[in-house]
Amino acid sequence: MKKKYKILLLTAGILIALVLLAAVLVSPLAKRYLERNGKELVGRTLRMDKLRFNLFTGNLLIEGFRMLEPDDSTVFVAFDRLETGVKLRALLNRRVIVRRIALAGPDVTLYQRGNRFSFDDILAHFASAPDSLSTATEAAADDGPGTPWEIGLYDISIDGGHLFYKDLALDAVWEFNDLGLTIPGVYFAGPRTDVGLLLQFAGGGALETELAYDMEHADFDLRLRLRELALDGLLPYLRQSMRVSEVGGLLSADLNLEGNTEHLTDLSVSGTADLCGFRLGDESRNPVLGIDTLRIALRQGDLRESRYAFDRIYVSGIAARYAIRADGSNNLAALFAASPQTQSADDTSRSVSTEQEKEVLADTPAQPDGAAEPSATPLRLTVADLEVRNGAVEISDRSLVKPFDYRIADIRLRCRDFDPDRRNSLTVDARMQRTGSARIRWQGSLSDLNDQNILVSLSNIDLRDFSPYCEQFTAYPLSKGNLSFRSQNIVSNRYLSGTNHLDMFDCTVEKRRRDHEPEFRIPLKLGLYVLKDKKGHVKIDLPVKGNLDAPEFSYRKIVMKALGNVLLKVVTAPFSFLTGHGDNLTHIDLRPLDWNFSSEQYARFDRIAELLREKPEMKVSLTQRIAYRQALASLAEIDLKTDFHRAQGDSLQPLSLIDFEKIQAMNFKSDAMHLFADSLLQTRGLAAAGLRIGDKAMALYADKAAAQLRQLMLMRDKSLREYMAATHHLAESAFRIDTLSDEELHAYAGKNRYTIAIEMDGETYEVSSPEDSEQTPAPDGSATSEAPNASFGGFAPDTDSSSESGIDTETANSPLQSETPPTGVSAPDTDGSSGSDTIAETAARF
Repeated sequence: MKKKYKILLLTAGILIALVLLAAVLVSPLAKRYLERNGKELVGRTLRMDKLRFNLFTGNLLIEGFRMLEPDDSTVFVAFDRLETGVKLRALLNRRVIVRRIALAGPDVTLYQRGNRFSFDDILAHFASAPDSLSTATEAAADDGPGTPWEIGLYDISIDGGHLFYKDLALDAVWEFNDLGLTIPGVYFAGPRTDVGLLLQFAGGGALETELAYDMEHADFDLRLRLRELALDGLLPYLRQSMRVSEVGGLLSADLNLEGNTEHLTDLSVSGTADLCGFRLGDESRNPVLGIDTLRIALRQGDLRESRYAFDRIYVSGIAARYAIRADGSNNLAALFAASPQTQSADDTSRSVSTEQEKEVLADTPAQPDGAAEPSATPLRLTVADLEVRNGAVEISDRSLVKPFDYRIADIRLRCRDFDPDRRNSLTVDARMQRTGSARIRWQGSLSDLNDQNILVSLSNIDLRDFSPYCEQFTAYPLSKGNLSFRSQNIVSNRYLSGTNHLDMFDCTVEKRRRDHEPEFRIPLKLGLYVLKDKKGHVKIDLPVKGNLDAPEFSYRKIVMKALGNVLLKVVTAPFSFLTGHGDNLTHIDLRPLDWNFSSEQYARFDRIAELLREKPEMKVSLTQRIAYRQALASLAEIDLKTDFHRAQGDSLQPLSLIDFEKIQAMNFKSDAMHLFADSLLQTRGLAAAGLRIGDKAMALYADKAAAQLRQLMLMRDKSLREYMAATHHLAESAFRIDTLSDEELHAYAGKNRYTIAIEMDGETYEVSSPEDSEQTPAPDGSATSEAPNASFGGFAPDTDSSSESGIDTETANSPLQSETPPTGVSAPDTDGSSGSDTIAETAARF
């Protein structure tokens, strides 16, 4: 008996010794085996400072672990410490229970070029190695349908993690520090697995998951509950593609995802999401976008069909800022400008040299060029209820001659049953900066831009806020006034037809700035002054039209051109607007040989006086313009006829009306007239051979006719000046008659008339008639305005009237007709004088 006990004790001692020896040696042996056979096991070299495994408690400790890159020098994955504990006795009951997994200081470095990653060689190693997992699975299947394995992982934590990722093709770097994760437990049991997961984010918030997974059919039902996730952690991601300095807010969501792991595109999503206190700032830390509350209710989202049906999208307290800089760029475009990446190793703590990056991906096969991209399914989106409340937009523009700042507040948007593929009706209301309101109503489809209807209505807008734009485009500051505006624009078959109605009240425009060259030279001040009615209203209709596909299409330019055309027409044809008559007073026709005026001409002078009484701040000037050469020829003809008449009778007697009638009835081209003219030319020693009768008259009386013409013009100006002062009591400061210089008079070849000019604040605009300016048709397809196509400066009218021949057929026939000199007529007095008649008597009849 004693011998048996001794054998048993010796055996037990040996077993205990072996167990203790194994417990002591298992850790260094395992460490040595892993380091020597790392490439056979995972395809990479493995290194670690310490490995301890307790066979009795199932606890494992690894410190200073490193997995190297294929170059065996660069670290791929590392961690400071890993602690885990397994319940060994539970393995006997087909249960894997891991009590704790604590990972401290994990450090991962990833590289990507195209579709290649720095860990592709590890995947390739496992793909080419014997499938031990499949072998184990088959062995387990041979055991028969026993109790399924249960797996439970508890108390999972990651602390102090670091991840470095670099896309070598895009030269984009993502680097994250202090990564932390806490998971109370993950549990798998049976063919249908339920997994519960709770993650507490270090920056605030939590993620709770519930997963029901059918291992047999690969179906899953995942519910995600995200509570107040702080968005500050998104800043490194956003900085890869955006120039931002700040992002914040709290995100919460309750989502259900149903699908199959073998067909991930067959994913159905539903649930709600809430975003509170969102803010986004640009590089200069200026706010760009803020949202108090964003609430989304997704009824169904189908990833495969790209179909998303929302029950409601609600936004409250949205605040946006749009800033145009001095160089014309804006803050929104700047957000998405290329963000410079750090190139040196000093700026990126885990970046490696170019040679190392090449070595990391050297053995990875390249993606063939021209790889087919999967065809994208068109997005289908519907929103049952779309609502925006309490929105605000701040607009600033520093590209103008003066800074512009404007705030639109209390923005409200509402749309029911929104569908981009169908015709929608959307309404936006807002409150403007100082006074007034705005409403926009849109009807149309986003998928068909050929059919759109947009109505814009502005009420009681303070015009002072828009003075910077007025100065930029016209050089006129706005100091007072309110605006009501209604615009409707209809697009059909890519063609715009629109109308704009402006009603300005008490609009006050200051003097034009001389230190600024405007984009459009519009006579704004004078035009508005003429348009203003007795109650202080200015009402303008601006029809616009244009082809949207035309390269030069610009709605702003269309409206500005239409406004300029209307104002120009008002300035160049003010009497038509003021009196409402169809016939416009653009000039006053004259007979160059009349010293007095007809009743029709006096009526036109009276209309000018009425205008000045209605618009006392405006001044009018008239300029007498006579076709000089034709007038001289007519006067020379009369002088020759008069001397011929006197030569037939008593040259000392004053001429009577009967005499004037005889003179008028004379045949200017008769042989007797030719002979008489020849005798006068001979007396003066002038050659007459080959001259026409008109040329003979000019040779004889040109100087006398010039003096008569100038005297007639002075008499008309004097008579008009006295009439306007005596009859209408107009001061010279309000009504002025300008006189052409001799050079201007001799050069003028237009029609005989008084031209009219309007002056205000030192600026003068000449009233033009339709024949003075021809409309130039716009090129095919270009945007045009239906307003009169006149222009001044940028809209300058063509005031050159030289294209009009100025022959007054009522006063004289052309003196330039070819005639054969007649003979056999007695000569007149040797001095060629016309006796005692005066210029007034000569002009009285003609």
